[in-house]
Amino acid sequence: MFFGMMFFGMPGGGELIVIGILIIVLLFGAAKVPQLARSFGQAMGEFKKAKRESELNLKNLEDSITGDEKGAIPKTTASVETKTENVNIKEVAAYMGIDTAGKTEEELKAEVQAKMKSSTK
Repeated sequence: MFFGMMFFGMPGGGELIVIGILIIVLLFGAAKVPQLARSFGQAMGEFKKAKRESELNLKNLEDSITGDEKGAIPKTTASVETKTENVNIKEVAAYMGIDTAGKTEEELKAEVQAKMKSSTK
């Protein structure tokens, strides 16, 4: 009796993952699974981006309250277009928390400029 219960007990982690995948395939169909995975990945990217921005805003708020401005990013009044030839726009965009995947340099420049304008207002 105990021997039979050992084999037909609660499913473990691996079995639950397989059952979950089967349920997803049955509900959405095999053609929709890659699209769902892609959407989930994009949502995770947006979540991480929002988390980074909120952490940066919290740090800036804490610095402004304590008066400790040495860790803050200095504000500049120079135009963005003046020194773009020696700057890797992808590094700047990634530093600012902008998703760089699949975007051209012109798109990234426009997003960086928009973010800089919105942060100075």
